[in-house]
Amino acid sequence: MTPMLINLLAFIFVLGVLIVLHEAGHFLAARALGAPVEIFSVGFGKRLWGFTRGGTEYRLALIPFGGYVKIVGLGPDESTVVGGGGPELVLLPRWKRVLIFLGGPLTNIVAAVVFLAAAFVMGVQVPTYQSGPPVVGWVEPEAPAAAAGIRPGDRIVAVDGTPIPTWRELESSLLSAGGQEVTLTVERGGTTLRVKITPQKVTRYGFGYAGILPPLDATVVELMPNSPAERAGLRPGDRIVAVNGQPVTQFYDLIRLISPHPGETLTLTVERDGARIQLQVVPRNEGGEGKIGIPIVFPTRLERLGPVAAVGAAVAECRRMTAETFRILGRLIRRKASMSQLSGPIDIARISGRAARAGLRSLIWLLGVISLQLGIFNLLPIPVLDGGHLAILAIETAFRRDFSTKVKERILEVGFILLILLMVVVIYNDILKIVPESLYKLLPGGGSP
Repeated sequence: MTPMLINLLAFIFVLGVLIVLHEAGHFLAARALGAPVEIFSVGFGKRLWGFTRGGTEYRLALIPFGGYVKIVGLGPDESTVVGGGGPELVLLPRWKRVLIFLGGPLTNIVAAVVFLAAAFVMGVQVPTYQSGPPVVGWVEPEAPAAAAGIRPGDRIVAVDGTPIPTWRELESSLLSAGGQEVTLTVERGGTTLRVKITPQKVTRYGFGYAGILPPLDATVVELMPNSPAERAGLRPGDRIVAVNGQPVTQFYDLIRLISPHPGETLTLTVERDGARIQLQVVPRNEGGEGKIGIPIVFPTRLERLGPVAAVGAAVAECRRMTAETFRILGRLIRRKASMSQLSGPIDIARISGRAARAGLRSLIWLLGVISLQLGIFNLLPIPVLDGGHLAILAIETAFRRDFSTKVKERILEVGFILLILLMVVVIYNDILKIVPESLYKLLPGGGSP
């Protein structure tokens, strides 16, 4: 099966599951409140296939990027815009309409907790450093952090005034700030500094790269096949303590000491099984830099939890991702983040395909992440979305009267046009991201010795 076909099938599976869950939330809320449901549609537009049961028509429609449930008494909705629905004669009480509109997004949020909890029960590989405090282990020469004066040993305590307790929060903050100036609050030797830094835009997503890396021990985890390091006799588990007599305290010292010497014979002092040995290695020349074929590998741990603990971890992860989502949305509104960081259908298909190839745990985790984002997105106060309907209901409640059906339809049409324009922009960015990844370099200047 080709990667493109896997991407397509994974995309259909992920989107299909999450749309059905979302619309089922509206459907079940309506049924619980005694509201008749005329149509349960996966997709918009022309009906491709369906059947009728219990007074409800269940259908698959032509445009797969969404779906809707047509509920009697709910008022104009997305089906009115794309399906030509007729006017409502009698509206449900506002409190019932609020609960029905909330049903879809809340179902996605609950599903996100369930999916992530399932992934935690199965086991999730987590980099061990991410839960630790962001104490700088290495600053890449000529990277933005080096130009700003950040040093190894600095402790980053805040970004733009927002406290940063762990490496995970620091990486998220810098990734979303590509090309935009941020202020780091830094603790150094008992003093507090504020340093302005502009992370470099890297990769097709416009992610920010500042050149700040966590501490990493100089222990060999793996070797590239037929590399100078493998030919020199290095083994996984070896700890390199010196290069040509110069001490090595972190993995990054290997980059600093090996990179300037392509084609030269170097002496590595290695700790192995409690003894020290010396090995001779000749770095190969890669673009004028010496490389011996030891990739950077950050240690990970398998985080496998029991059902109760997994639910708690999933709730905490959803809270973290929700806060990060609104932080990025705020940066987008203030034009301090790139639209290329948003993913459309093409990009989601690629991500879904990668998750499917990585295994069931990765696919379940992705379902949880996208389900949460779908729930959050649908709560935004944008016409056509559930949050837009809720905003209209809030205004109607404040004025103590319902808008006319015609006014609501015009509002929905404007919202639908705005969503189509957003989709065009996002798909355009997705197409730009298809450019071969070899044209992008996440770690300027290399990244492994």
